[in-house]
Parts: sequence; C-alpha cells; structure tokens
Amino acid sequence: MSSSSTAQSPLLAFLHFLEKEKRGSVHTLRCYRSDLNQFQRFLADQYEHDSLIGIEGEWVRAWIVNMMKEGRSPRTIHRKVSAFRTFNRFARRMSYTDRDPSNGVSLPKLEKRVREVVPERNMISLLDGSVFPSSWSGLRDRLMMTLLYETGVRQDELITLRHADVNVSRKNIKVSGKGGKDRYIPISDDTIDQAEVYMRSRPGDSERLLVTDGGRELYPAFVYRRVNHYITEASSLSKCSAHVIRHSFATHLLNRGADINAVKELLGHSSLNATQHYTHVTTSRMKDAHKGSPLDTRGIF
Repeated sequence: MSSSSTAQSPLLAFLHFLEKEKRGSVHTLRCYRSDLNQFQRFLADQYEHDSLIGIEGEWVRAWIVNMMKEGRSPRTIHRKVSAFRTFNRFARRMSYTDRDPSNGVSLPKLEKRVREVVPERNMISLLDGSVFPSSWSGLRDRLMMTLLYETGVRQDELITLRHADVNVSRKNIKVSGKGGKDRYIPISDDTIDQAEVYMRSRPGDSERLLVTDGGRELYPAFVYRRVNHYITEASSLSKCSAHVIRHSFATHLLNRGADINAVKELLGHSSLNATQHYTHVTTSRMKDAHKGSPLDTRGIF
C-alpha cells in the first residue's frame, strides 16, 4: 500500500465517484482534491506514509493540531476533516479499509456564525438597474445579480446555466443542482426581458448563458468580484459573495411568510434541516423587533 500508484488509486477512485456518480461541481471536486492532497502531504512528511488508507487515529489528531498551529480557522479544520471522513466512508464501502481513524477525534469548537443578509430594500434598489453600465457586460452583471436574488441559485448553478435553460413560454429556468437533480424555478417577465436583451447583445457562441468579458465560461473568482463590487456599493457590507445573496433570498422569502417547504424546493435542499437554518435568522430578527415593546418590559419576550 506504500507505492505511489497504489496509494493514489483509492483517492482517484473517490474523486471519479464524486464527479461521475454524485455529479459534484468543479468547485466541489477542487475542494476535495485540495483538502485530501494536503492531508496526504502531511502524512508523507510526518510519517513517511503516502496513502489515506491504513492510517492511525493519532495521525489524524496530529494533523488537526498542526493545522491549529498554522493558524487555520476552526471552520476550515472542520471542512478538511469532513472531507477525509467522506473519503473514508467511500473507502470502507469499497473495501479499501474497514475502519475510521477519525472516529472519536475531537475538533476545535466552532463559534456560532452570524450569517450576513443584504437588506431587502438595498437589493431592490440595486436591481432597479441604474448602477449597471449600459454596455453588454453591464447587462450581464444586472442579469447575474437578478438571477442570484430572484432564484437563490448556488454560485456553481449560476455558472453552468445555459441558454436552453431559460424557458420563455413557461417563465422559468432549469437549474442543475447537487447530485444531478434538476429543479425549475419561476422567473419574472422583467427577468425574461433582461435575458433576451442580454443574449441579443452578447458576443461569442458559448452555450453558457453568462460569460466573461472575453466570452468564456464564468468562474468562481469572477462571480465573487462582480457580486462583491455591486453589493458593497449598495449596502453596508464590507464583502459579499453569491452565497450571501442566496441567504438573503431565503431569509426575505421567509420574512414575507413563504412556506418553508416551498423555500426548501426553491433552494434545492435535500433535507428540511438545511432550510430551517433560515428560520433561526428570521426568529432572531423578530425578537430584535420586539425589543422596546411594552410587553418586553414585563419579561414576556
């Protein structure tokens, strides 16, 4: 199990499984590959062991301690260990190993993260369109921001949208979500008009709906830069990603009384547990809104 080719085979099989069977996004595959390769390099440097198979629990603990010494955040450490645990489940299912060396390993405590939300009025004001350039790239940026907020799609889902996914007659878009599951999300007449105007002026012949200034497929850093530029201009947030807009989309829907099961379907969540996170956000804000109420002084809230 120590030869390089043998050692690599379970990892390569796992990445192939993620890509072909789980239909993981390019971003997901890149993250798993990076995290697992980093652990594998640590094992080679510290224990002269070049495989993710046949390792000891104390080695996993040493890896965690090493990451803490390097100043990695608790959230990053949790993500990396989770990547290994996902790999290990696959390895056990494929009989590469019969044990989990991460079982019982303690992880650094996660601080409760307050998820930022762009205020609804700021999003509506931004999407009115006056801040976007009149060029075709401005049309693209406005359409990109509109789709993110109107549909709540993930960044990877936005990047892989095609012309053919916009159904003008049915007024929806087809979104290819995690695990290869498609969902159809309604879009407004205004968004359809935006898409049609943009597509008529867009250069190149890519099948992708949204492209870079050079006519190529979007990539995560490009989306982040455009989103961050517009949101930091339109709100008090110091930085903003597509994921923040997704959170804002869900939170605003729930604030308006939308059914949580409908929001779950729109977001493409496989479990209601993931969607229920947004109820904590809205409940917290409801409590804040009640502060100062005459009833609050009586200790009811």
